[in-house]
Amino acid sequence: MKRGEATRQALLRAARDEFAEYGLAGARVDRVAEQAGVNKERIYSLFGSKDKLFDAILIDTMQEFTELVDPLDTEIELGDYVSRLYEFHRHHPQLQRLLLWEALHRGDDAHDIDGWRNAHYRKKIVAAMARFGADEKQAGLLLMALASLVNWPNALPQVNRLLLGESAGDRDAIRRFLVSFVRAAVRGHESEAESVKALTTDVEQAAARLRRAQAETDRARAELAHALRAANTDGESANQLAKRVAGTLSRPVVLKLLAEEPAA
Repeated sequence: MKRGEATRQALLRAARDEFAEYGLAGARVDRVAEQAGVNKERIYSLFGSKDKLFDAILIDTMQEFTELVDPLDTEIELGDYVSRLYEFHRHHPQLQRLLLWEALHRGDDAHDIDGWRNAHYRKKIVAAMARFGADEKQAGLLLMALASLVNWPNALPQVNRLLLGESAGDRDAIRRFLVSFVRAAVRGHESEAESVKALTTDVEQAAARLRRAQAETDRARAELAHALRAANTDGESANQLAKRVAGTLSRPVVLKLLAEEPAA
């Protein structure tokens, strides 16, 4: 590794801990520089500002997360994915803390670098659409629900304590519950999807029967029109014919059929 890149990586490692601990406002570049063993002017030459250093750390930490827990892997069983996600944040709390600090200071203004963050979340949505058979909005809501379910226990341990008491310390039990909960939700979603599929099949079958009935009606109408014209040619008047088919065809319809040219 070249010296410049080694310095950059040392600064990223030191800054990750600093920002996770103190946030955007409280972090100090001189502490980051001291921890990395470089002059703090190197931070400004490499990253430009403290805010841009934070952006670089956040993206770097997210990229590391995707390498360890691939959120785009559609092959992994969802319960196993939730378990991996929970364990990652349990043992690597920096990413959650960085995101919470970002939310506190920036609200919904999510900074990006070279479009990586937007592209990453777009890929997640597309993967969720394929996995769940959902549209874009539903996929986003499903991902938000999954993230909320798994991230809350690690992000807010004080609330865990209030809700669970002494059992809040049993992190393995919490993980097992979350996995069971998600698997049950998936089974419910799949059952609902099967029900919708069955209903869709019923609708399609009924529509097919109606199309067949309409085709038979058209054939019978054509045969009746042919018979009416033949009878009219043989001398039977339109009024007489209308009386014969009363209740089936009205007199105006009979007149229209008699006036039509027979199909070739």
